[in-house]
This record gives sequence, structure tokens and C-alpha cells, in this order.
Amino acid sequence: MNNTYGEIIKITTFGESHGLIIGAIIDGFYSNKNIIEKSIQEKLNLRKPFTSFFSTQRKELDKVKIFTGIFNSKTTGSPILLLIKNHDNKSLDYGNISKNFRPGHADIVYQLKYKFRDFRGGGRSSARETACRVASGAIFNNILFNKGILIRSFIKRIGFLKINFNYWKKILNRFFINIFFLKELKEYINNVKNSSNAASAEIITIVNGIKFGLGEPLYKKIESIISDYILSINAVKSIFFGINFKNKNSYSIKDEISKFGFLSNNNGGILGGITNGQPLIIKIIFKPTSSTSKSIKTIDHFFNEINSKTYGRHDPCVGLRAIPVIESMLSTIFINKILKNKIYE
Repeated sequence: MNNTYGEIIKITTFGESHGLIIGAIIDGFYSNKNIIEKSIQEKLNLRKPFTSFFSTQRKELDKVKIFTGIFNSKTTGSPILLLIKNHDNKSLDYGNISKNFRPGHADIVYQLKYKFRDFRGGGRSSARETACRVASGAIFNNILFNKGILIRSFIKRIGFLKINFNYWKKILNRFFINIFFLKELKEYINNVKNSSNAASAEIITIVNGIKFGLGEPLYKKIESIISDYILSINAVKSIFFGINFKNKNSYSIKDEISKFGFLSNNNGGILGGITNGQPLIIKIIFKPTSSTSKSIKTIDHFFNEINSKTYGRHDPCVGLRAIPVIESMLSTIFINKILKNKIYE
């Protein structure tokens, strides 16, 4: 099982959804950089469960603790160990599916591949693991910010409901906590939740400050690398760069160039797999949550057809807590590219 990602700075995550702890080891990071737990905690608080009626009711504190690699609030250059305790892990909720495979989940493929699985909330396949990614990515934020790189995201659509914000609100209002005060959205999510259904989500991410030259032709294109990292996030099913070509005139998508630079950004800041100095524009689609309280058809370990119901606590829309995860994964890509290419020195 592959649990490590990153080129120069490597991150290994560990732990299970209903185990004692989850965490990450970060190896290869700079020395003599200021790191405080409070800044990491701020990012984790944006992802943690039970932040609203519309997320899972699992009450996790997501309190991060740094155990190694830090002395007097500065990195030493040695591996950094981050730990987060699990507090509200009600494993008995999953007792009825210990020998059943939940449709839409990794249960059946884990069982077939590894001949054994942790059925308590999915174990390693649970989105609980993304807390480790957020904690790790938070360490890179100050360095990226000091180099002029700014990553911002907004939710464009939840299920069939399009969220209409003007451009500046999308950019300036970081995580759109205020969307829950919109009556239409509250009613929509409430109906999804009460009918034991789930909703998809579309998130737009804009990255400013990326210089030209990141990425390599053919097999190491920057959008290939970004896709690799983003598609590793639970429930992500699609990623798109630049404008949506659907219903667009094929002659109007070119980005003309003047002596002052590009006149448009239809390609989302990437040409030939290499960044061109314009903002990166990325669209990410999350599928609806697979677990609901509805009784659905599946099979058990003996391949008997049965009806099964999941009693665990789940988000009606996973995209509502996904933004910090997306931005942490992108931060990991860019910090590694900076170290490798040295074009920001």
C-alpha cells in the first residue's frame, strides 16, 4: 500500500479512521523555518467534522501535536512528526457491515486485493486520512506566501444548485462559511440530508503567483502532476484546467499574445504541460457521498445478495469540507517544484 507522496519533501501518512491516532511524517523539509502549531491548527479547523449541521456529526477535535523536528519553534531539518488523536470513533456503528461491502466504497476492492480490511469506517480508505494531508500542507503555506504564491478556492455548485457569487466575493471570502446563511442552500442541503441522499460538489481553485516554467513536456506535465495529487483525494472523480469547452466556439479559445503578455487565460495558465505565468484555473468534481442511511443492494463475503444499511455518521456533501484538502495537496506540489527548479530563489 502506497502511503507516501512528494518529490523532495516526502510525506508519509499513517493511521486509520477508527484507530487511536492518525498522523504524518514530513521528511526533507527546510531547516531554520518558523513553525507553530497554531497555524497548522487553523487549517485543520476548516476541515474538521461537526463544524455545522451540514457535515458529519462525528465530533473530532482534530488537535495536532508536533513531536519531532521542531526546536524553539523552528525546524531542525530532521523529520517532522505530526499526531492527531481520534476521540469520537464509534466503531460499533460499522458492526453490521463487517462482512458486507458498501456500494461506492473501497470495501470490496480492499478485500479482494489485500485479503483483509478494516471495516471500521473504511480504515485507511476513509476521508479521515485527509486531516494528515491538511496538517502537512499547512507547514508550507508561509514559504509559498513569501514567494508570492496564493491558492484560493470556492464552491461553485452543490448537486443541482449553482452558487452565485460575484468574482470578488469568490476570491476574498476564503472558505465561504457565509454560504450557510443563504436560505436556498440551507434548504437544499437540508432536503438532501433528510431524504437520506447525498450531493456532489464542484470546486474552482485559482492559483496566483506561479511563474512560468513549472512542468516538463510529455510525461511530467504540470497538469498531470496536479491531477495525480488531486485525484488521490477521496471522492474526487474529475479535474479540468482552464475554460469549459462545452458549448464554446472552437475558434474563440486561443489565448492571443501581445507585447504586454497574454490577452486571455482560456488554457488556465498551462501550455504544453508548462506553466505560462498566468493564474492556474482548476475545476474539481466530487461525487456524492457513498454512505447514506438508505437500505441498498450489495453482497457479503460469501457473495450472497443482501440489503444493507450504513449507520455511521457521514457528510451529505463531502465537497463542503474539501477546500483545505485541495489547497494542501497543491501546496505540496508547489513547494517541491520550488525546491527542484529553484526558479523562485
